[in-house]
Amino acid sequence: MFSTDKLTMIYGDRVLFQGVSLHFNSRRRYGLVGANGAGKTTFLKILKGLQEPTAGIVQIPKDAKVGILDQDYFRFGEKEILDLVLMGDKELWEALGKKEKLLKQGEMITQEIESLSEIEELITRKGGYQARSLAAQLLSGLGIEPKRHSHKLSTLSGGYKLRVLLAQVLFVQPEILLLDEPTNYLDIFSIRWLERYLIDYPGTLILSSHDRFFLNKVCQEIIDIDYGEMRRYVGDFDHFLEEKKKGAVAKEAQLESLAKRKKDMQRFIDRFKAKASKARQASSRERMIEKLEDEEKEYQLFPSSRQYPHFHFPINRPSGRQVLTLKDVDKAFGDHPVLKGISFEALKQEKIAIVGPNGMGKSTLLEILTEHIGADKGRFKWGPHTKWSYFPQNFHRVLSEELTLYDWLSSVSKENPEQKIRQTLGKMLFDEHSVHKKIHALSGGEAARLVFAEMILSNQNVLILDEPTNHLDMESVDALIQGLKEYDGTLIIVSHNRYFIAEVANRIIEILPKGINDFQGGYEEFVEKHEKDYLDQVSIKSHEGKKLYSERKGERKERNRLKRDIEKLEKEIEQREVEIEKINLRLAAPNFYEKTPPSKLQDILNQKDRLENEREEILNLWEDKQEEFDKKY
Repeated sequence: MFSTDKLTMIYGDRVLFQGVSLHFNSRRRYGLVGANGAGKTTFLKILKGLQEPTAGIVQIPKDAKVGILDQDYFRFGEKEILDLVLMGDKELWEALGKKEKLLKQGEMITQEIESLSEIEELITRKGGYQARSLAAQLLSGLGIEPKRHSHKLSTLSGGYKLRVLLAQVLFVQPEILLLDEPTNYLDIFSIRWLERYLIDYPGTLILSSHDRFFLNKVCQEIIDIDYGEMRRYVGDFDHFLEEKKKGAVAKEAQLESLAKRKKDMQRFIDRFKAKASKARQASSRERMIEKLEDEEKEYQLFPSSRQYPHFHFPINRPSGRQVLTLKDVDKAFGDHPVLKGISFEALKQEKIAIVGPNGMGKSTLLEILTEHIGADKGRFKWGPHTKWSYFPQNFHRVLSEELTLYDWLSSVSKENPEQKIRQTLGKMLFDEHSVHKKIHALSGGEAARLVFAEMILSNQNVLILDEPTNHLDMESVDALIQGLKEYDGTLIIVSHNRYFIAEVANRIIEILPKGINDFQGGYEEFVEKHEKDYLDQVSIKSHEGKKLYSERKGERKERNRLKRDIEKLEKEIEQREVEIEKINLRLAAPNFYEKTPPSKLQDILNQKDRLENEREEILNLWEDKQEEFDKKY
């Protein structure tokens, strides 16, 4: 579908990536991964044409439409929903605006009449008179009722706002869809909807995400940005992790082998270079060492750009068994109720995840528990010896933007000595230079880690976390998960990151329109039970409805079977390619043909032919399966 050729991006003396040559195919879904600051967003902007690369080119067919999802729905809050979708086609939207302006002014001069004629021609050519109808159909298909199309975007919850912006992108029917962290601020149910939608996307999809579950569900290939390189891996995110680890181990083994050969040759040179009879052989080995050094460059191991902070939350004093009690807590904002009859108890060392769709009051509940807002009705009580520490969703509010990192942390952790404060900042990846930066200069991930540094020093025994992973890269999320698993206190979290919840929580509290669903178990069990309950509640009254449901269920099973077959074949192709590459490396080794007996050499060549034939057969089978999938779905 399109490709990049020797694409390079450099900021000052910092290389984000260089010499990137990749090919992206139609009907393929690519995940873009890498540490914060590695260049994922920059790469997507270059593909869209919003940023110029330092070198190299992007080769996209002239007639191909490229859509990029704008996450910043806050700046569109006052726009009408239907108008916002139409704005996806910038040329058409501007033409409609010009036409409306000309018609409003009444009598027109000749030049304005000619201009109106040109505008009408453009609107007709772009199907502008069917545009509102098409936009409305698109919104309805995405679950936004027609009666809401004339409302402002601000009237929708976060998940539905994203659907409107997605409708805006899809309105121009892009062949290439680019998504940068599309799951941020979405609730769990909206993320699941987005997964299902993208799996059926007919064009080329490239998305950046820190959500492992999302990447595993959606992506067929992973593109890894790490220390100036981009590497492509066929398979989902978990497969990528395995392959990357295997690649690093193979490189290390090859480098060890080359180093040993160099050492043996150098020993010969040192021993015999002074002897005239051996001078020629010593000189020959010196040239061989130079070749080996060139070969070493191909296997060079760069230190990864991925860094892991160290989260350890020490407890000064354990809490009592009864940590928290809520009884009939209500909260409304004006005429809009968000919490109704919330009652539960939290016990010592429980790890509770509070879930539910956006707008159900999850963050409001945490604000009540931390006494930032009051409840309208009901009461709550913290148990004896409890001391909580809070990570709010809008964590910037607790920071003093004009102070340096060290000065702020010292001011809020006065009981801790300087050495401990500096050690804690170091654990959060702030070196001696960066601790003197002003807080307003920090990225979102850095600012989040600074708030966590304060929590580490706070001597708490209850952690309350509201969307703690939104600004953290995967490495920081992994480190936080490990820290929370080892935490001896009580944990109350609100998060839409399913991997995070699944790894940490041992109790799920779902906020309902009235009361809660208190599930004693992990996230995976909760989802399984939730989906079962949901299907049981679907009212299929007629025989026709039951038949339709059964047919759809059978269609989903068939699609999933085909997907599994395709993914299995992709892994088999990858395995054959790895084996063939191993043989190629053996054949390319110095003096291999001289040292290998003819019979052994023939066996190796036969093995290579067999693997190549198998790869070709599997590839043909993969193409048949993929074609069947494309035709049906």
